[in-house]
Amino acid sequence: YPNPEDPNAFELALKYAKEQQADIVMATDPDADRLGIYARTDSGEYASFTGNMSGALICEYILSQKKAKGALPSNGAIVSTIVTSDMVKAAADYYGMHFVETLTGFKFIGEQIKQFEEQGSYQYLFGMEESYGCLPGTYARDKDAVAAVMMLSEAAAFYKNQGRNLWDQMLQIYKKYGFYKEALETMTFKGKEGA
Repeated sequence: YPNPEDPNAFELALKYAKEQQADIVMATDPDADRLGIYARTDSGEYASFTGNMSGALICEYILSQKKAKGALPSNGAIVSTIVTSDMVKAAADYYGMHFVETLTGFKFIGEQIKQFEEQGSYQYLFGMEESYGCLPGTYARDKDAVAAVMMLSEAAAFYKNQGRNLWDQMLQIYKKYGFYKEALETMTFKGKEGA
């Protein structure tokens, strides 16, 4: 069942990761728009990240690196949806970025990008939705797991050079913005009995 929100999709990958002592395990859905991840903790176990958590990791990485390089635009914008964690709003506020919350669905994030470009108002930096989807650029108007894999791999390498893993970084983000907890439950109702 190739759903990155379902722990069963990671069963074989996690088994192999434990044998290899891999730092991170990532899986996308078949059309590569959603990304799920597990990261090895200091205890050697693998922690599961929700879409909100992995999105927050990418958002914080983008904003902190742009700030460190003096490339954080004064009109930068972060976009998320009403079902997404408020943690990204906290990050946007911390870095002085404009924050927009849209209705559910990545098409609304895409509409914001278009409006920013047409109006010349804000520079889109990152958008995400809790459903394991994010977009770290303006080259598309939909979530992109390929770019998310690249961003999380880069972030993982960056933090590893500092002696931290992605779980350590997630804990640092919680310390910085406060603890945000959410849960997702997927229910499948098969056949006419399931209706």
